[in-house]
Amino acid sequence: MSYGHRRKPFGNQARVSDDHGRTWSEPLTISDDGIGGDLGYPSTVQLADGSLLTVWYEVMREPRGRAVLRQARWQLSS
Repeated sequence: MSYGHRRKPFGNQARVSDDHGRTWSEPLTISDDGIGGDLGYPSTVQLADGSLLTVWYEVMREPRGRAVLRQARWQLSS
């Protein structure tokens, strides 16, 4: 599960469940370099090589900055 983290440090996090959502891991940082809390709604997919790709929107300049799409390719630790 990936989600926007709208408190400092601003960014996106993920948690993993090995039991169909009964329990969840501690937060994993996907990004933590946001300039503010106007970001999130991440979507994560697993690629053919097993890595994960997360895409989210983020406002780059405040106030009234333009929103962009950002991405991060990452892997779960073994």
